[in-house]
Amino acid sequence: MKTNVALGVLGVVASTAGFLLPVTGHAAAAGDSSAEGAKAGLEEVIVTARKREERLLDVPVAVSAFTAAAIEQRGANNIGSFLQEAPGVNIYDRGPMSKVTIRGISTSLGANENGYYLDDLPFTGVTVPLNPDVRAWDLERVEVLRGPQGTLFGEGSMGGTIRIITRDARFNEWQASGLVSGSDTKGGGDNIGLNTGIKGMVNIPLIDDKLAVRLTGTRERFDGWIDEPNGGAKDVNTTEISTYRARLRFQPVEQLTVNAMYWHFNADYPRDNTATDEGYAGTGTVLAAQTKYDLFGLSATYDFGPASLFYSFAHNDFSLPQNGALLGGTLTAGIDIKVKSHELRASSSGEGPWQWTVGAYQRDANREDNFLFALFDIDNLSSTDTRSQALFSEVTYSFPNAPFDLTGGLRYVREKISGFEANAGVVVGVPGDTYTSVNPRAIIAWRPNDDWRVYLSAAKGYRSGQLQPTVSLALAEPLGIQLPAALGDDSIWSYELGTKASLLDGRLVVEGAIYHSDWKDVTVRIPLGTTGFNGLINSKGTQTNGIEANVNFRLADAWTFNINGSYADAKYAGSVPGTGIADGKPVDDVAKTTASASVMYERPVFDTLTGSARLGVQYNSKRDFTSFGPPLYYPGDAITTVDFRTGVQADHWGAFLFIDNLTDENGAISPRSWDALTNEITANRLRPRTVGIELRMDFK
Repeated sequence: MKTNVALGVLGVVASTAGFLLPVTGHAAAAGDSSAEGAKAGLEEVIVTARKREERLLDVPVAVSAFTAAAIEQRGANNIGSFLQEAPGVNIYDRGPMSKVTIRGISTSLGANENGYYLDDLPFTGVTVPLNPDVRAWDLERVEVLRGPQGTLFGEGSMGGTIRIITRDARFNEWQASGLVSGSDTKGGGDNIGLNTGIKGMVNIPLIDDKLAVRLTGTRERFDGWIDEPNGGAKDVNTTEISTYRARLRFQPVEQLTVNAMYWHFNADYPRDNTATDEGYAGTGTVLAAQTKYDLFGLSATYDFGPASLFYSFAHNDFSLPQNGALLGGTLTAGIDIKVKSHELRASSSGEGPWQWTVGAYQRDANREDNFLFALFDIDNLSSTDTRSQALFSEVTYSFPNAPFDLTGGLRYVREKISGFEANAGVVVGVPGDTYTSVNPRAIIAWRPNDDWRVYLSAAKGYRSGQLQPTVSLALAEPLGIQLPAALGDDSIWSYELGTKASLLDGRLVVEGAIYHSDWKDVTVRIPLGTTGFNGLINSKGTQTNGIEANVNFRLADAWTFNINGSYADAKYAGSVPGTGIADGKPVDDVAKTTASASVMYERPVFDTLTGSARLGVQYNSKRDFTSFGPPLYYPGDAITTVDFRTGVQADHWGAFLFIDNLTDENGAISPRSWDALTNEITANRLRPRTVGIELRMDFK
C-alpha cells in the first residue's frame, strides 16, 4: 500500500461569454448618447482578443470579457472568484496555485495546457502546468478566449487563453482609491479573529499629455478554518498575501506610447486547503509553501495611421518552495522558473475590408526543481531550458457586397529543449530535443446585421514535449519497460459552430457554441513496477464534445440577469496499460457540467447615492481522477455556491456588506486522494461561509 500511495502523492507533489455590464448613467451604450439611452441597454465592451481592438460582438471566437466594473460589482479578491462564470471554465484553489481547465482540456504534465497571460507575458510551468494567483484589484479587464488559440497566442493555448490586463497610467488626472475590508469565516479565527484586507492605488500625472505613473498595492490576511485532529493546531491554513504593482506611461509624441510595468506577488501558505470529509487537516502530508513572483515588462506602440507597430519584452522570476512532512518522511522541494519573452507585431488600424496581424515571437525559459526526500533516498536537482521562436499571421477579409467575413491564420513554431539532472550530486546529461509545429486557424463568419454573428471555425493548438526524468529511465530498464528519452509533442484540433447577438435594442445579449475537440498524444504517467515512481509516455489522447451558452438580459433600468452553462464530455481516446486510463473513461479533473446565474439590482437612492444588490450562484459537477482511481483517488462532489453582496456608493465612497459561500458548501472540490500511511482521504475545500464589510474611497 505504501508503494501505491507514494506513486500518487509523489505525482501530485511533482505537479504541484461576454459579460456586459449594466450602464449606471455614467456611460452611454454605443450609438446612444442620451441619458435614457444610457439606461436602456448593456454596455458595449471593446476587447483585444485578436491583438487589435474590436467590439466583443465582432470577434468570431467564443470570448468572455470581465470589465473592471464587473469585477468590482462581484467584490472579487482574485480572478478565480469569477472565472467560472465564463462558460466551459473550471477553476479551483489548491492553495499555492490554482487548477484551471477550459472545455475539458486538463492535465498535470507538460507546459500549460491553457494559455495564461499576465499583461504581455505568457506564463508557463515549462514541465508542469502552473497558474499563479492574481489579485483582482485595479484591473482593466480579464478576457477568457475559449477554444485553441495557437495562431496568435502560441504554445499551451489548447483549451483557451486567459488574459489578465492591468490598467494603464492616465495622463493629466490625479486619482487615488483605497479599500479596507474585514470579514469572519465560520469555524475560523480561533487565534486572531478576522480576515483583513487593505488595497490602494494612486495615479500621478508627471508631465501633461506626456508622462504618468500608476502605483497599486494590496495586503491581505485570510484566517484558516481547518484544524488538526485530536486537539492539534488550529486554523492551520491561514494565508497572507501581499502584492505591489507599478505602471509608467510615456508618450513623447502623439504616435508613440511606451509602457513600463513591474509586478510583485508574495504569499505564504503554512498549509493548503485540503481536509477530510470530517473537516480535519490530513496528518500524512503537512507541507508549507510560498509563492513569489516578480514580473518586469516594457512595451511600445507606434501608430502609423493605417497600421500600428507593437513591441513587448517581459521577464518573470517565479518560485514555489515547499517543505514539511510526507508519508512519514521529511520533504524539501522547490520550483524556480525564469521566463523572458519578446514579441514584435504589426496590425491594421481603422476600417476597411482587410484586417490583419503579423508578428514574430521568442521565449526563453528555465525551470529548476530540487527534490530532497530521504525516506525514498531521493536527492535530485533538475534543470530544463527551452527556447521557443515563432512567426505568426492572421488576416480577415470582409466582403463588401456580401455579409461574410473570412479569417485565416498560421503560426510556425520551433522549440528546443535541453537540460540536466544531478542525483545525489552526480550530474547526468539529459538528451535534448527540438520540436516544430505549424498551426492554422480558419473561420467563416456570417453577419446578417451589425448585431448578429454566426461563425464556423477550425483551429489547431499545440504543446512541445518534455524530457524524461533520468531516475525514471534508470528504474524502467531492468523492469523491461521502454520509456522515451524525450516525450513527443501533443496537439489539438477543434471544430466549432457558434453565434452571438445583441437584441432588443441592446437589452439582451446571447452567445452559444457547440464544438468537438481531438487532443492527440497527451503525456500521462505510468507506474514503474513497485518502485513508487512514475515514467512518462504519450497516450492516444482525449476527445471532447461540448456545448455552451450565455444569456445576459437587462430587464429594466435597475435589473440585470445573467445565466450561462456548459457541458463538456471529455473522454480518453484509448487505454494505457498499468494505469486507470481506459477508452471512454472521463478525463482527469474535469467537471462535465458547469453553470452560473446572477441577478443585479442597481438604482439611485438620492442625487449622488446609488444602491445595489447582487446574488450569484455557481455550480459544477463532480471531478474524477481516472489515471489512478481507487484506492488512490475517489470522485469529488458536485459543488453549488451562493454569494451575496449589497451596499451603497456615491461619487467618492462606497460601503458594502458581503456573504461568500452563503450556504456553507463544504464538499470536495477536487478528486479525493487516499493516504495509506494514515488511512485519511482528503480533498480541496471551499472557504466556509464568510460574512464581511468593505469600505472604499475614491479621490479625483
